[in-house]
Amino acid sequence: MVFMFIRPMTDKPDCRLCDTAESGIEKIADDLLYSLFNPYYRDQGEFDITDLIKKHISEEVVRDFEMFSSTFREFTKTFGYMSNYWMDKIADLKEAKQKAWEELKEMLKQEMLNREQLSMSQIVDNFFDEVIEELQNLGYIEKVETRFHRKVVSYTAKAEKVLAEKVLSLSLQNLDRRQYGEHETEKVGVSIFSSEKLVEFDPYLHSFDNLDIPESLLKSAIRGKIELEEKEMVAKQPKHSERCVYVMLIDVSDSMRGRKIVGAIEAAMCLKRAIKKEGSNDELRVIAFNHRVREIKQGEILNLEPRGRTDIGLALRKARNILRESTGTGIVFLISDGEPTSSFNPYLTPWRCALKEAEKLRNVDARLQIIMFGKEGRFLELCKNIAKLSGKSNLFHFSDPLNLKKFVIKRFVR
Repeated sequence: MVFMFIRPMTDKPDCRLCDTAESGIEKIADDLLYSLFNPYYRDQGEFDITDLIKKHISEEVVRDFEMFSSTFREFTKTFGYMSNYWMDKIADLKEAKQKAWEELKEMLKQEMLNREQLSMSQIVDNFFDEVIEELQNLGYIEKVETRFHRKVVSYTAKAEKVLAEKVLSLSLQNLDRRQYGEHETEKVGVSIFSSEKLVEFDPYLHSFDNLDIPESLLKSAIRGKIELEEKEMVAKQPKHSERCVYVMLIDVSDSMRGRKIVGAIEAAMCLKRAIKKEGSNDELRVIAFNHRVREIKQGEILNLEPRGRTDIGLALRKARNILRESTGTGIVFLISDGEPTSSFNPYLTPWRCALKEAEKLRNVDARLQIIMFGKEGRFLELCKNIAKLSGKSNLFHFSDPLNLKKFVIKRFVR
């Protein structure tokens, strides 16, 4: 006789993913991810997270909660010396926050709270380490490193996909869709998009979407007989719509830290997601440049870290090489916050190198959109000269880099 031992279901090892799925945080994970990536985006919530924390701390700490909490936030994101007094208070506050975090997760799990009641930025501010751990468990964060007394988060490709959708959603809010993007040209072509110009109907050129019935009947009515004949039919001239090849040049030199690099990354993710979502055959190539240049692959853009010098000439040369091998309308976004400090050409100054490469953009018939995050006099003078030499060019200044995503998506949507 053979005996078989069957392991009871209660002996089944714990599943980390199952535990994560039941934590309650997965309901707001995408929004927490965005607030972690973009700390400059501040949302509001009617439920005050700090009330949960204050339940678990002494009256002394409650009385000076803002001071202790601010010190704690800096301590969790950086490392430095602190006296025993502060260490004791921070230890108490840390224990209280851990209890409050578990309470928050339980409230979300039991649906006692929902997304609309919470401020994601407030949660990230007060539970930085806890949020990091949860997002790691959910596959949004690959690792966290300590560099120069600060914590640096490395995001995954999964996080990029989620954030791209979030940024696109924010960009489309209150967007005026009556304006057309870069696809519209002055050429005459075949498409369902109609202009306001009336022309004689041509069955080989126009679709019935272009046909203007009221104007066609008016010609018949003038003749005294309401009868639609092909020779009297008129149509609205269709617009030419062509493929666009976008090249986004993002300055990642040391001065681009903070809101500037966040704004540039958001704009790139937003445009890429919009192209994919609309099923367009357009193409986006994202190039990061400082004193070197490299193309950014899928899943890498969130981990761009500003460092080094600025070589605008090198970036423009890369864009020209890309467009030379591409088919379609070339549109180059040059995103920078200051004048060049480096030149790949040892015989040219950084200024002269940038101007020479700008002029060469004419060879690929590119449209250059210069995005300025700075407005220093010499930088403005350089950008005006670049715009003049490159031919088809526009110059834009953004005092708040976080507004760039709306500008970029406005030029794309139809």
